[in-house]
Amino acid sequence: MAVNYIGDNPLGPPAQGTIVELRQTQAVVQDSVTRRRWGVLYAAIIPETSSAQPHVEPASPPRTQREEFFIGDTVSFTDKHLSERVGVVVRLNAKTASVAVNDTDGHWRVSYSLLRKIVDI
Repeated sequence: MAVNYIGDNPLGPPAQGTIVELRQTQAVVQDSVTRRRWGVLYAAIIPETSSAQPHVEPASPPRTQREEFFIGDTVSFTDKHLSERVGVVVRLNAKTASVAVNDTDGHWRVSYSLLRKIVDI
């Protein structure tokens, strides 16, 4: 793998080389100019970026909106204790939906972006 790395002069330009061996805390890099091999810490390695393949961030899925839910819909969400809850929408507010989970857990006010609609087939 072709890489740039910080050599003896940390203020100078990075040197170019090829990774020859990977070790526990460092990589052995063969310098492109002198053909000498150096043990280089992983923090000093700068991977080469190809101009042919620019890095593109994946698009996030669209957030769910209030218009997608109706009173009586069965929905699920993850609560603050990371438990999965399933309930029925009983009220649609401006920013949250009131969801009745069951008799003992009561009602939850949940943001629309955290709700997932459950479809009964």
